[in-house]
Amino acid sequence: MADLRMIAGSGRSGTTWVQDALADANDLRPIFEPLHPWVSEVGNRYAHRTLRPGEAHPDLLQFLTDVCAGRGPQLWARYRRHPRWLFPPVGSLTTREDLGRLYRSWKKFVTEFPTLYRASQRRAPLVKCIRSNLMLGWLSQHCDGRVVLMVRHPGAVIESELRGKWVPERVLDRFRRDAELHELTGNRYRTLLARRLNEVEALAARWVIENQYPILWASADKIVVMHYERLKSAPGPEWQRLCAALDLPNVPNAAALAKPSQQSGRSKPESIVVGSTTPRWLQKLTQTQVDAVQGVLDEVGFDLYSMRDAAPRAMKLTSDAVPVPVFAGAAHS
Repeated sequence: MADLRMIAGSGRSGTTWVQDALADANDLRPIFEPLHPWVSEVGNRYAHRTLRPGEAHPDLLQFLTDVCAGRGPQLWARYRRHPRWLFPPVGSLTTREDLGRLYRSWKKFVTEFPTLYRASQRRAPLVKCIRSNLMLGWLSQHCDGRVVLMVRHPGAVIESELRGKWVPERVLDRFRRDAELHELTGNRYRTLLARRLNEVEALAARWVIENQYPILWASADKIVVMHYERLKSAPGPEWQRLCAALDLPNVPNAAALAKPSQQSGRSKPESIVVGSTTPRWLQKLTQTQVDAVQGVLDEVGFDLYSMRDAAPRAMKLTSDAVPVPVFAGAAHS
């Protein structure tokens, strides 16, 4: 598969917002999270998995080729709905809450269908994936593609996940069993993953594993790192840089960038508390939660973000400025 354009990142990092804005501005067909483990057997095997660039995974390559060509799990890839959300087993609808959830799912589907259908008729695909961070070098090499990694402050991501009641243990279990991850990182995360983690520490562990490794290898893997905070604070130059990274001619206009994410379904940006310019996470997380996240960052030696600051550190991390790390025992290629 040639000419892949992909937006990768952890969940709640702005990937859907960026995908929709770029797709509309450049007449692209959005492909939504092809590696969701519930959607396909291939997705279940490869979601959150670490791949070396030099490895051969023809089944994954064929799957991505099919999805981008309009084959495969299209209800999910085009319309962002899983069949079980729209057609749950009758026996599962036992409470008023169950019925309300089904009603909201259908309402969201019907409301968004016209827009997503029109977008699905475009030719050139633009993929967004929140489960591919640890295989970005492989994707860049084998798909002859252009890949952008969206990174957002861990405080903002974790505060959003806490509101959404995200459960990270299933992903952390995948990381625990991922021998490739531990070899390539010199066992950097084994101690963290081996100990008992509270809810906030578990979310922080997931975030740092999904972001530290690909950021450190971004230069070697020809991945462009984009920071959510900079897309918000300096939209002119940062969106131009993002478009250049994906070889796209058109920067989304201000009205498009002001739209809330399709995933958030909110009328106001979720990162800001109404009536304040302070990021939501700085107001909503307790000091105990802030300290827990900072403790995980310190434990694995990741200082690009700090829980004492709302923005990424001053060092400018771009695809041609990130140093290639030296992990003990690592052989990335």
